[in-house]
Amino acid sequence: MQKIKVLTFLTISLVTWLSGCGDSTGGYGIFRSSDMVTVFIPLPDTSEIAAVKVDDKALHLDIDTGEKIVPREIKLQRRLLQVIEPDETVEIHGRNRINDYAVIHLRAFHKKYKVSRFIKLYAHTFYYRSKGTSARKEPEPFDNSGAFRFGDKIVAYSQPQDNIDSQPNKFKIYVNSHKIKPGHTFEYKIITDKKSGHPTLILKRYDTESNEVLRNLRFLLTDLARNETVKIEEMRDFGGRVVIAELTVEPQENQPLDPQVPEQISDR
Repeated sequence: MQKIKVLTFLTISLVTWLSGCGDSTGGYGIFRSSDMVTVFIPLPDTSEIAAVKVDDKALHLDIDTGEKIVPREIKLQRRLLQVIEPDETVEIHGRNRINDYAVIHLRAFHKKYKVSRFIKLYAHTFYYRSKGTSARKEPEPFDNSGAFRFGDKIVAYSQPQDNIDSQPNKFKIYVNSHKIKPGHTFEYKIITDKKSGHPTLILKRYDTESNEVLRNLRFLLTDLARNETVKIEEMRDFGGRVVIAELTVEPQENQPLDPQVPEQISDR
């Protein structure tokens, strides 16, 4: 419990602290939930990840800019913040691209016992706002979202499709309450995406008076089988750039796919 409190405090103060650290990567974001670690790296359309390696202390990247290969490093162990504990090891489990972000999927676990600690960590320092589209437009799932599954857990991520003038930056959904912001209503469902044929989790927030869409999120779940569905454990705005959803996979017969409202929703 004490460790969770410390990490929560570090998350709040991290943007200011990281700005003066002189890290070689520029902006980036790291999200860890138990053994699943997701790293977001701002990357121009003209660049791509040529190679990626990881050790217990850092993520090492070769960025192909089209003109040259630029090495970059993201530290996973710092003096004040440890994404990976000293007795843990980390493995690469894939990579993705959403608009102008490269996304690296990692797993962390104890070197000897092969188990993961319960660690929830959000760390980000994004130096510019990536491109997005209006909430009125239908998002492109392949461009705007991705997911990382291990076992019955999925970390899904999507760039918001927002009406910026009407939408506050902070956004969070929990489970086990009935708190809904006055004047807003939520709807989420799972459909089959026509272009890809994969299940897609859709969440929309409306203004109840105008019925205007204030938030439009799509999470393309490529690893979800036809006889499976998901339960939303938590959704959170991540640095004002990406929304992260933690999902638990369940048999389809245990959870309907019709539009529904989460048991607990709150904006913070």
